[in-house]
Amino acid sequence: MEKQHLDQFFKETVSNPRYEQFAIALPITLIYRNLFNETEHYIKEKYDLSHSEIDVLAALYFNGKTLSPTDLYSATVFSSGGMTKVLKKLECRKLISRIPSAQDKRSMLVSLEQKGEELTLKCMDEMIENRKYFFDILSEEETKTLKKILKKLTYRLF
Repeated sequence: MEKQHLDQFFKETVSNPRYEQFAIALPITLIYRNLFNETEHYIKEKYDLSHSEIDVLAALYFNGKTLSPTDLYSATVFSSGGMTKVLKKLECRKLISRIPSAQDKRSMLVSLEQKGEELTLKCMDEMIENRKYFFDILSEEETKTLKKILKKLTYRLF
């Protein structure tokens, strides 16, 4: 979307309360798309990781480093259809391993390896650095308010 169209969009949505929700939804969509595409391209180019793969690594990192495939799926933001393929690729790169469950010998757990943890931290640090330019426009108070609002809206999804 070009700036001139965005200007017109905001002009119309501000002047007509009927479209108030669009004035919230479109910016969220545009911001998401921009950040997602930027991150996807950067991580693929630099580390040969897809967004789904870094999502799995981050989910393991933030959730105790070992999860069942079912718990891992519920901790990620992509569809389950590709989970097996993603896990196989990460396992081949020795970023994760599959270990037998102590509770159920028939099932395997997915565990983040040291190499996977190091790569996850490196990717996250670089993503934070690359996104600074985008969020630096906000004051500390605006950032705090935005985080609070986004958290509230995100929990509304569940």
